[in-house]
Amino acid sequence: MGKSKKEKKVKEVEKEEEGFELSPEVYLRLVSLISILVAPLTKVEESFNLQAIHDILFHRGDLEKYDHLDFPGVVPRTFIGPMIVAGLSTPIVLVAQQFFTKYVVQIIVRCCLSELVIRAFQIFREGITKEFGKPAGLWLVAITASQFHFIFYMGRTLPNIMALPGALLAIHYWMKGEHPKFIMMSAFSAVIFRAELALLFGILLLIELFSRRLSILKAILYGAVCGFLCLGWTVTIDTIFWRRTLWPEGEVLWFNTVENQSHKWGTYPFLWYFYSALPRALASSTVLVPVGLYLSPRVRTLVIPCLIFVFFYSFLPHKELRFIIYVIPVLNVAAAVACDILWKKRAKNILWALMCVGLIFHIVLNGVLSTAMLIVSSKNYPGGNALIKLHQLEHMSSPINVHIDVHSAQTGVSRFLELSPYWKYNKTEGLTRGGQEILQFSHLLVEAEDVEERLAYFKSHEILVSEEGYAGIDFLWNRVPPVSIKTEPKVLVLRKNKSAVS
Repeated sequence: MGKSKKEKKVKEVEKEEEGFELSPEVYLRLVSLISILVAPLTKVEESFNLQAIHDILFHRGDLEKYDHLDFPGVVPRTFIGPMIVAGLSTPIVLVAQQFFTKYVVQIIVRCCLSELVIRAFQIFREGITKEFGKPAGLWLVAITASQFHFIFYMGRTLPNIMALPGALLAIHYWMKGEHPKFIMMSAFSAVIFRAELALLFGILLLIELFSRRLSILKAILYGAVCGFLCLGWTVTIDTIFWRRTLWPEGEVLWFNTVENQSHKWGTYPFLWYFYSALPRALASSTVLVPVGLYLSPRVRTLVIPCLIFVFFYSFLPHKELRFIIYVIPVLNVAAAVACDILWKKRAKNILWALMCVGLIFHIVLNGVLSTAMLIVSSKNYPGGNALIKLHQLEHMSSPINVHIDVHSAQTGVSRFLELSPYWKYNKTEGLTRGGQEILQFSHLLVEAEDVEERLAYFKSHEILVSEEGYAGIDFLWNRVPPVSIKTEPKVLVLRKNKSAVS
């Protein structure tokens, strides 16, 4: 009897200690924060969601001022993701506005999105811990934190990242066999955010149906209810914002598949995801994925459906890594389980011990590669950096009228960088170089092109800032370090000559 009381006390102490234990995801938060601070600006692919978050935060119900009405983009996107992120960040933003500029608010918004992804990843990782053990879960966090692309993307307002938390939760509930929740999160992610996820979740659903863990009747019932609820939600919300009846992701699906218009943004060979995108995303952990598949049948059950998804998705000619970002944590599970199994054998002999040293080294190598890629990526936002420098050089209360060209708008400029209420920011496209309409602007942000093409501007404006951006990498083996980043002028900030007449 005394022994059982003692055991109960030990268990209570263990539970208390667990309560104070920091989640390993704290490392993901730290690395993500560093990534956001080093590269706080965004590019054109992130533009819609970022501008929508800005407008919800600062214009609220005044839809006339929303950016998407002037610049709708090629296809409409849903406002549900921006509403969620804006809602979560509002309390912090209300305080931050009292002390900082909107530029800091952009960083806060990106951190809130990153936190959404990390929370979903934590639930996913906890499921992996229950399935494969705590060490495998810790290896999963270490591997993920060491890689570049997943961390870099998780704080970026891409449609795929808006879908990522729901996708991770759907996979988690599928692993647990919680079918109603699995179908609910599948519908939420695919119907509202990214229709291609229907392919991944469809594969997982077929596995459940063929294994008879889920009946066809229940699948139809759950799917119909969740699908119609999500469809009704997005149509209702987005019809209000877009001022016409629409299902945004349905139009995107039609554009990409039926009309097959996405190829205009570039195409890659069929196997590009397998020989380029995934190896870059997984870095040196790539070699451990087949090891995990070989050593663990349970890993094969989890990973193979994701590889089938990537295979079928490869039929679309336009390919980007972010389109398959959802499978990276799953592939990392294979690498993590491989590390766990191999690590347990480290005491066998010197060969196993050396192999385990290699496991640690591969995490370090990933980190070095990620650091290098982050530094390179930070050089890709000359438009945003140019606008920031313009604010530093001119008085914030001056009557500045600045025109931002397409290239600048696509390389870092967002409404969060419109820092002065006294300035006018104009993104009208198609203005003639050297034309009369250019004279109305006191400042111009223009792409740094050939000297001959710039001459048209120089009749009325002079160079104030030449902002450089990434232009490649130099290898000089007689220098330490042997690698350096090349930059060249990408965006010019021009100021109107005093002699120019409007």
